[in-house]
Amino acid sequence: MYHQPPANFFYSAYLLRTKFLHPDGTVKEGSGTGFVLEIKEGFSVIVTNRHVVDIDYRQPSAKYKDFSIQELFISGRRPDDTTYTFRLYPTAKFFYSEVNENDVVLIEPIMYVDPPDQFAQRLHWHFGLEHLATQEIFDNLLQPYDDVAFTGFPDQYDKLTNRPILRSGKIASDPKFDYSWSGKFEGSCVAYEAFSSEGASGSPVFAPPRGLHTIPGSRDGYLVGINAGHIPDHNRYGGHSGISYFYKSTVILDIIHQAKLI
Repeated sequence: MYHQPPANFFYSAYLLRTKFLHPDGTVKEGSGTGFVLEIKEGFSVIVTNRHVVDIDYRQPSAKYKDFSIQELFISGRRPDDTTYTFRLYPTAKFFYSEVNENDVVLIEPIMYVDPPDQFAQRLHWHFGLEHLATQEIFDNLLQPYDDVAFTGFPDQYDKLTNRPILRSGKIASDPKFDYSWSGKFEGSCVAYEAFSSEGASGSPVFAPPRGLHTIPGSRDGYLVGINAGHIPDHNRYGGHSGISYFYKSTVILDIIHQAKLI
């Protein structure tokens, strides 16, 4: 049976809000998207981009080096369509890739419901390990021009009822290989033709099933990555080139094994 997105893929996106503090008292706020991955029964992690929670990550200058994260709020939606907000507990662990260029973090979901301060027992819409595309899938079953979709909270999300928006696109680079927009190694990422913008960082990227089992070249649907950003068009004053990129789901699997989470 084909792997479909988890129940209500649209609402698998969680709105993340961050606050960073400088020693001089300066506060900088940010936002992004995350999603939940159940690694084993009773244990899940929140997945997003590292740059969402580490403001100094791969910055071209040192202007953010003294900022530290002070608060992380995670807002989701229950099956009955009510919303809730969690506040990350200070001792929650962050798990990064050993490859610095891979802009991915897994966050231990030790959180308070806010308000009031009480321990949160459950995250709702989530993915399982069975949804993740492995290296074998990237090597053999994903192709340029395959359809992908991502759900998240760019600036255009529905602010009246705090609902994400969904966008779609096509894989634009050869997913067998790591894509580079700069000419140097940029991590295990793939280019895709889609309009990603600020706030959509950390969105889950899903490749729907293709074909039928009886047709050669068909495949299941897979969570293929984490949306991370877009490539600017330098010939148009820094506008959007129409090309975005996501970090491969294999990075998630690598971090899980590196951190010995299973």
